[in-house]
Amino acid sequence: MSERLAAAPRDYDIVVVGGGINGAGVARDAALRGFRVALVEQHDFGSGSSSRTSKLVHGGVRYLEHGELRLVWEASRERRRLLHLAPHLVQPLPFILPVYRDSRFGPARLRAGMLLYDLLAAFRNVHPHRALAAARTADWGEGLRRDGLRGAARYWDAAMNDARLVLANVMGARAAGAAVFNRAALERLCIADGRVTGVQVRDLETGTTVRWETRAVAVCAGAWTDGLLAAIPGTSPALAPTRGTHIVVRPLVQQAFTLAAGRDGRVFFVLPWDDATLIGTTDVADSGAPEAVTPTEDEIAYLIEETNRYFPAAALQRHDVRAAFAGLRPLLRAGGAESSRSREHALLEPARGVIAVAGGKYTTYRAVAESVVDRLERALGRRGACCTHRLPLPGGELPWPAPEQWNRGPRFAAAARALAARAGVDPAIAQRWLAVYGSHAEQVVRLIEADASMRTPLHASQPELRAELVHAIRNEMALQLEDWFLRRTRLAFAPGNGLATLDAAAAVFAAESGWSPERRAAEIDACRRTLRRIAASAPGTVPAGD
Repeated sequence: MSERLAAAPRDYDIVVVGGGINGAGVARDAALRGFRVALVEQHDFGSGSSSRTSKLVHGGVRYLEHGELRLVWEASRERRRLLHLAPHLVQPLPFILPVYRDSRFGPARLRAGMLLYDLLAAFRNVHPHRALAAARTADWGEGLRRDGLRGAARYWDAAMNDARLVLANVMGARAAGAAVFNRAALERLCIADGRVTGVQVRDLETGTTVRWETRAVAVCAGAWTDGLLAAIPGTSPALAPTRGTHIVVRPLVQQAFTLAAGRDGRVFFVLPWDDATLIGTTDVADSGAPEAVTPTEDEIAYLIEETNRYFPAAALQRHDVRAAFAGLRPLLRAGGAESSRSREHALLEPARGVIAVAGGKYTTYRAVAESVVDRLERALGRRGACCTHRLPLPGGELPWPAPEQWNRGPRFAAAARALAARAGVDPAIAQRWLAVYGSHAEQVVRLIEADASMRTPLHASQPELRAELVHAIRNEMALQLEDWFLRRTRLAFAPGNGLATLDAAAAVFAAESGWSPERRAAEIDACRRTLRRIAASAPGTVPAGD
């Protein structure tokens, strides 16, 4: 990013701290309502828990069991909106929920629950649920264990690209006038007479420290929230985070499965994910430093064991794990088992002008952001209208209706063919561009039209072209190699974990960003260590996910 903190304005209405999904959503909503907004993120956008999720936008069928009907209704509403506002990043996904003789509920209760799930979605899901007979498991089971199977239901939720959904909100905030910075850390909240007056922020790229005046601060720092608020007198911890671990293995399924672990009854998912299977998640109390969160060997073994329990032919072993990652859920401090704790959010006001988000779930981020900006409007004596419920996210302005995009219909195919012809690439590459960038795929094509060398693959083993990396650096604020491998793309989780592409990517970064030979060598070394940990091929070498 060419503009850094030293060149930015020094006075804002609202400073948003935290560039995960909630902070990005708040910054976009506030900027669209006309506030002067700055967004600061100490690492990269979405580099915390917001890129370490199950990659789902879902109503939360398991919350029905805990009676959280309002949360399911809100999540179902937000899922429907995101399917239309970001159709390139949020795609419908069918789920199978089987019932066995030893399940906590039988077929009748499953049917009632699925009917309620459709009802809370106002019967406006992609498709209504459908009961499946155990006798027909060969048609839908995909190797699912048949012993004790009594039946199942097929229902619909949605898959998402979590890191790029964060980025789309950040880019939307910037397009609306917000100043947005990654690698910029909050050093101090300036409080006078119980009211926030400013913030002190350090630019981690340049080493510059600046003080900004501001009338309000929105703290959207996830698991880091308690630490940031600890300096404010009278505050006490609001969160009790839990760790969620996922593993990535070879392709096992073409549709998603919602399953209950035999060991403890916890719900987990087995999901198709690109050319792999994503399995997760665990739910373990973790009071450690958020930046140090790491999957444990016990969690990885748990996920392998439970998957083999339902898919015995898979015969997964430790060496089948291509990658593993973990993140912290910033759940509200409350009693009860970790997996049964509410995913509702709360807004805290530890000082006048400071609003902090505690708790919440990814699917409802837009509604959370709306509630935060509504509160800030009242605090600042302003009134405006939220428009994020109807305004497409950047890239979501596609020339076909969302349902056709879901089905990859004829206009999607025609658009991909047209892009491929202009860029001189295979239509499959152009289809991937549409799924990643949406309407912004046009920017990648223009790079190739201006310079044919941009059509060169970064490595023969990977599909990403040089133009895509240049686009990430020039237009998507990628500042470090890890930003590219972990969040602008999913190369870190692909076969080979992107290691073969590392040197070529570093050469492009160096040319585009003016890196010195020393900076280039340091970036390669740091990213190689991260990618090797993510590979998770040897016990005890599993990373946190970034």
